[in-house]
Amino acid sequence: MIKRTTIAHRASPWCTLVSHRAGVSLHRPRRPRAPVPAAAPPPALSTEQQRRAAELEQELQLARDIQQGLLLEAAPHLPGWELAAISIPARDLGGDLYDFLSLGDGVQGIMIGDVSGKGLSAALRMAVARTVFRHEARRDEAPGPTLAGVNRGILSEIPHGMVTMLYLRLDPACGLLRVANAGHTFPLFVNGRVSELELSGLPLGVDADSDYVEATAEVGPGDSVILYTDGVIEAENKRNEIFTYERLQALVEANARLKPRAMVALLLHALRSWSSGGQSDDVTIVVLRRRLTCLDDELRGIADEVLGAERAAAFWDEAAPAGTTGAEVWLAALPGLLKLAQDRFGRGLARELNQQLRLVIEDYRR
Repeated sequence: MIKRTTIAHRASPWCTLVSHRAGVSLHRPRRPRAPVPAAAPPPALSTEQQRRAAELEQELQLARDIQQGLLLEAAPHLPGWELAAISIPARDLGGDLYDFLSLGDGVQGIMIGDVSGKGLSAALRMAVARTVFRHEARRDEAPGPTLAGVNRGILSEIPHGMVTMLYLRLDPACGLLRVANAGHTFPLFVNGRVSELELSGLPLGVDADSDYVEATAEVGPGDSVILYTDGVIEAENKRNEIFTYERLQALVEANARLKPRAMVALLLHALRSWSSGGQSDDVTIVVLRRRLTCLDDELRGIADEVLGAERAAAFWDEAAPAGTTGAEVWLAALPGLLKLAQDRFGRGLARELNQQLRLVIEDYRR
């Protein structure tokens, strides 16, 4: 039971008083309020200050372009795989990072990380962390020893910074992943269900003697792996509620068949809707998917994604070559398929369908 307390306030002598004695009302005039002085306008910037502000803005834009360029240039083309990666800073510059490195024997190194802090200072630490990672990863060692080396480098080069980092070594030919984790969010595996690969480890920059254990996992045809920073699950709405892992898991499970680019777009849309367009932390997402072994099935999945499953069903029955086919047959059939798609769905969807089908067919040819 809530106890309510009533507090009596003494009436101001300048407020209106009403007396019910003998039916007489007594009125006292209100004290006139002093006018609130208008806020002084900010002092005008001098010509020199305006010039310097413009220079700083140009330098900041250059730093933004360089940072985004480093991330975009890192994304490779992996035959038999498709990937999408994006990093959106909460401010002009961010502290999230991801990287891809081609290692020996066709192995691909994949990293995602999150530097403590935001803005320019985090961006500078991010650049140093990326450089240290690349130096250690090129030793072509297992993920555990690689992260241990990165940890020592971080302690040497960024003595007051902390970095979470997830490092994976992928053998694209067989889909085998070897993983080590330094305090980062767990990777998601999508293979009919959505599950985390729980692998702990101290963040980089905490203890020089930290060791990092490894785990292995196999990515089968049609399976996906989703890597992300904590800006995804900790995105806040107007009621200061976070997005949570449970919402992320449910969203991915409901759309498990999406390809990487569509999955990234879906997650970003969900986060923007949740936070009403605002963003309190950097958001980075990397999605890997292993293509199906059957080209026909892979191409049908593209048609479902571009056109929608219902429209694609009738279209595919009419347009697709009969029987199990190879890349050369599909290349020969593309012009007729494109014309039919344009007649039914317009140039925009037909162009999108053609581009995606052709990319996959060329990939299978290799």
